[in-house]
Amino acid sequence: MSESSDLDLATKLRQHEEAFILSGADDECDESRANDLFKFILERRRILADVLDGSKAAEMVDKQTLKLMQEWDSDDPAMSTLEKALRKLATGRGVAAVELLKRAVTDRATALSQDQRRKAKMPRRKHPLDGLIDHELKKNPRITAAELERALEKQIGKGLILDMDGEQIDFAEDSLKPVKISGLKDRLTDARKRALAKAG
Repeated sequence: MSESSDLDLATKLRQHEEAFILSGADDECDESRANDLFKFILERRRILADVLDGSKAAEMVDKQTLKLMQEWDSDDPAMSTLEKALRKLATGRGVAAVELLKRAVTDRATALSQDQRRKAKMPRRKHPLDGLIDHELKKNPRITAAELERALEKQIGKGLILDMDGEQIDFAEDSLKPVKISGLKDRLTDARKRALAKAG
């Protein structure tokens, strides 16, 4: 197949998918969704086979598609739900197929939400710079942001801090992003809060 033919096929498939997406309605019943999905699959296979709807060739492609839907046996566990849904569609149990797919989407969304909540509850790793700030604050509880900046300049080349140019702090560790000097004031405020929390 030529490059232009590949492009033409990709365009047809995209248009077919867009038309299917736009045709859906929120209040559509599951039976209607099942019929639309079944039709979409058959039409997509006809596009791939480059046959005309209603032709003998199209009938042959549809038969092959139904056979594939009924007999698909994947070894990939991630495909098991899709495999079952396609089999249900191909054997006239379209509503059951749609219900299965809807449940799979809901379960996936629930699992994703739970994972995000779990990650949000995990304590964030303290930036190594904050450890240095805590140390300087312990040495001088009344330290100002300007004094802190000068204290950090003395740490250049001693491990954590690679360089400071008046605008940002660069770190020796590549995984650490530069920190703006203007943010030292807020970091110092946070350090004071941590110190008070420990003291309390």
